[in-house]
Amino acid sequence: MKIVQVLATSGGIGGLEQHTFNLANELSQQHEVHMIAHPCYAEKFNPQVHFHAVDFARSRWNILLLWQLKSLINQIQPDIVHAQAGKAAELIAKIRAWLQPVKFVSTVHGTKKNKSAYAAADAVIAVSQALTQSIPPAKAHVIYNGVHAQPRLSDQQKQRLKAEIYAQHPALDASRKIVMCIGRLEPVKNISLLLQAMQGIDANLWIVGDGSLRQRLESQMQQQNLQHQAAFLGFRSDARDLIQLADAVVLSSDREGFPLVMVEALQADKAMASTKVNGVVEWLPEPYLAGTGKADELHAAIINALSAQAEFQPLFARAKAELTVQAMAGQTLNIYEQLLQK
Repeated sequence: MKIVQVLATSGGIGGLEQHTFNLANELSQQHEVHMIAHPCYAEKFNPQVHFHAVDFARSRWNILLLWQLKSLINQIQPDIVHAQAGKAAELIAKIRAWLQPVKFVSTVHGTKKNKSAYAAADAVIAVSQALTQSIPPAKAHVIYNGVHAQPRLSDQQKQRLKAEIYAQHPALDASRKIVMCIGRLEPVKNISLLLQAMQGIDANLWIVGDGSLRQRLESQMQQQNLQHQAAFLGFRSDARDLIQLADAVVLSSDREGFPLVMVEALQADKAMASTKVNGVVEWLPEPYLAGTGKADELHAAIINALSAQAEFQPLFARAKAELTVQAMAGQTLNIYEQLLQK
């Protein structure tokens, strides 16, 4: 099977991008995969993936971009064109009439009211059940995001990593439990809510990630007198190792599609507390969920997560079985094959 994947973002790496890297690399083990993406992502793909650099910083109405996409896809002559997220779906929908016969698949990664571009596809994959809303039922499929299992750290490696963090943040009490948040310091992640929710909880808060709100959030930390309890670790390439040090992982977002941090936490056998965002509500039990924007509810959910373990055991096992790159790729291939048989 010859597959074209289209990723139309142009810079950052979040769940959408990581999903696409994982899917394309996995599919390339058995099929001919062509990746059309911004040149900044070239090194994220294995040598089996045929990478085609396109400047997606341009507008989705840019005639030269549309012409370049049309020409490139017709040159490749794929069986499947798979657009990842809204901009890519809209671009392919615009040029489809000028493409040689091909099956068009799109994936919805986030909340968006206007899904007309997705509906133009032959099949629409949503990364959570909630994201299938307003997609014709005959076209809609749900495939959860998957990740590769992270190698487990030895006890010695954990102690070394923990010592490194506490050496960098000497104000923290190293005897406390660790609540961990991993995410961009941007409005949608609502780290401000998490700082409010941590008030009165006897645990350290490690915030892994960077973004435009860092200075404001650090000021809030000082105002709430949390400087001996909370630490901003900045961007860390070893975030998935750090998760293994946590006693609980927390998500305080206002919106999500299907958060990879939940997948990574459950695969690492870590209890979670979260706001009621897409994907999470399909997995976590009610005591560990809070209304979006509700600091008091998130406070209670964090306390519950810090003392939880038994209730999460079935979720840990399910995550290791279902939320894998192999499962995600296999389900995606099934959709491709169904389309090609029609």
